[in-house]
Amino acid sequence: MEWFTRYEVQLAHVYRTAEARIALFPEPLNTIGLVYADKFNPVKKESGKDYICSLLPYWVQEPSGINDSQCQKLALANVYGMLYFFIQDDVMDSQPSSGWKEQLALGNLLMLEMFSVFRELFPSHSLFWSYYHRYVTTWAESVTNEQRDDYFIRNPIRTAGKAGPVKIACTGALLLTDRTELIEKLEHAIDIVLMTLQMADDYADWKVDLADGSYNGLLAMIAADRPAADTPLTEKEAENAIYIRGCMKKYVQHAADNHAKLLELEAGSAELEAFHNFILIHLHQTYETIESNKQQLLKGGFNYFLFNSAI
Repeated sequence: MEWFTRYEVQLAHVYRTAEARIALFPEPLNTIGLVYADKFNPVKKESGKDYICSLLPYWVQEPSGINDSQCQKLALANVYGMLYFFIQDDVMDSQPSSGWKEQLALGNLLMLEMFSVFRELFPSHSLFWSYYHRYVTTWAESVTNEQRDDYFIRNPIRTAGKAGPVKIACTGALLLTDRTELIEKLEHAIDIVLMTLQMADDYADWKVDLADGSYNGLLAMIAADRPAADTPLTEKEAENAIYIRGCMKKYVQHAADNHAKLLELEAGSAELEAFHNFILIHLHQTYETIESNKQQLLKGGFNYFLFNSAI
């Protein structure tokens, strides 16, 4: 995980800066905000998508040519933005509650901090703001339409749209150094990584998403592979597909295909490629564990008990 450990000190500084600013928010939003920031701090807790949200400016520093100060500011803005959009996701995915008032108020303060940092780097006439508008519009479309349009089945790369605003740090970096010719290629590379990251999240969250009725790529693939059925997918059907019929092999192959496409792009960020490989390895290991457990079960319950006791 050199793509993370190499920047751990810088990232810790960025989070301390964010926390110092959040601590100045009005009560009780400062307390709530600090707890929320701590929850997603990859320096303190192993995380998933939070890595790319925080580290992307560092991963593209070499191809973009930005200096250390610019890199730090973009990372800080991305942290504020990450927390803001995570709050939006939490509110959209939860039942109405009295806690929404504080969450939404906190989200707006975080959004203001994000814009404050961006305004230091990009004047109002900068193309940066057009790109930001596009990424957020794509996010809004994705969270609204992914289930209706069945993104993972019809056009899988569109599943990256929900995390699309993270790309603004990369595009911003390229605009700062006038390397706009690299924007499209790096946008596509990041979308590939975000798609595979969403796939890993969808495997981890499939039971919760099934219960909540949230869109999930893995469940969409399982449902699409069923014989025509008028009834909703059940938890038992999903378990059979994952743990007995071996659907994860096809799912992981999607991620492997993504990695091949990423390497073909030659986007210029070895650390972005290494992070994608990290996700791919995790998915491979998940599939191999499922298959190993299945083989042990086929050999008999006692063998399965011995195998799992030894792990």
